[in-house]
Amino acid sequence: MRTQKRSLAFGLGVLIFAALACNYSASTANISDLKLGKTKDANAPTNTFAEGETVYAVATVSNVPDKVKVTGRLAIEEVEGEQSGPIPGLENTLDLAGSGTATFTFTPPPTGWPKGKYKVEVMMLNEGGEQKDQKSASFTVS
Repeated sequence: MRTQKRSLAFGLGVLIFAALACNYSASTANISDLKLGKTKDANAPTNTFAEGETVYAVATVSNVPDKVKVTGRLAIEEVEGEQSGPIPGLENTLDLAGSGTATFTFTPPPTGWPKGKYKVEVMMLNEGGEQKDQKSASFTVS
């Protein structure tokens, strides 16, 4: 009788575990790195740019089990005479089929970037549009 109860308890435990496992997603998808640079691959990361330099942001997305959207945008942190926040028109979304890199290019306006502090914000969203991770990197234009 005691053996029967143990077997029943064990079997019930396995069933409950299996049911919970089917509804549980342990995705560890993340933006594992974000670097800024003056070249498309950002091999020499920097956080200082001149007024006329293009800013490249390279986000490394890791442990992605399915398709994701990666959005990069440029925002003002502290620029004299400008309101802080995202800069309209300087946002781009890329589709990734799995882990990899998303490269964003921010070209200065014809008059150059105004001197001050900026940041690049990168967000990763699943196919349902739910944000899964976010990273930002600040830089200065001098």
